[in-house]
Amino acid sequence: MATATASFKEQHLDINGVDTAVFTAGQGKPLVFFHGAGTVTGFDKLLPLASDFQLIVAHHPGYGKSADDTSVSDIHDYVRHHLDVLDRLGVDTFILAGHSMGGWMASTLCFYAGNRVEKLILCSPAGLRDKAHPTTDLFSIPDEEFLGWLTTDMSIFEGHFEVPPTPAFLAGVYRENTSTARIMWDRNYDPKMSKWLHRLTMPTLILWGENDRIVPIEQAAVWKGLIPDSTLKTFANTGHLLIDEKTEVVEAIRTFAKD
Repeated sequence: MATATASFKEQHLDINGVDTAVFTAGQGKPLVFFHGAGTVTGFDKLLPLASDFQLIVAHHPGYGKSADDTSVSDIHDYVRHHLDVLDRLGVDTFILAGHSMGGWMASTLCFYAGNRVEKLILCSPAGLRDKAHPTTDLFSIPDEEFLGWLTTDMSIFEGHFEVPPTPAFLAGVYRENTSTARIMWDRNYDPKMSKWLHRLTMPTLILWGENDRIVPIEQAAVWKGLIPDSTLKTFANTGHLLIDEKTEVVEAIRTFAKD
């Protein structure tokens, strides 16, 4: 079995003509993680999960080390892409986790293939329309303020990019932002999401930072109320990038997934 000092193994799959980077670590029951709208901090914070599971993180098309796919126009395109990734990997049933935009993807996947998902973990998921407490429009945040909107602890970015950022880094950020805009420019939610969340009948853990400025903590109770078998756990003094900010978040994922 892998230990907390495990490292990711990188492989690339051709998924319908899109070169897709897939990172795996550990052995055991597959635990699939869908990342949010950026890869700047990487996913090493998840590696402790490789002690108990086969951790699988595929970069979405247009993010990280995966190639672009300009045909993507909504969240369903990403979901179908990832179902093909899992089929190519031979992964039938799995535990599924998703953060932010990745939580939106994970929820949507469960509408169609919920029989394959044994347990679901949603970390500050996007995709739900809450008129009283709307998700922040990412494209309305000034560039110089953006990182501060993501976290309560700016130290999580240390070592992930040079200061000032290099042109190559900025180009990568622009590329990922362009990919996000393909599905979130017009609206950052699915207007029918609340109608179908009752289909998420698998045990579900909802995790949220109480100081989230992107997806407000007030949305957490809405998600919990709409998902039948769900549990909510919140984290004080924690922003949107809760997995990077608190080791307790990864431990909560591990405990829930193992039970």
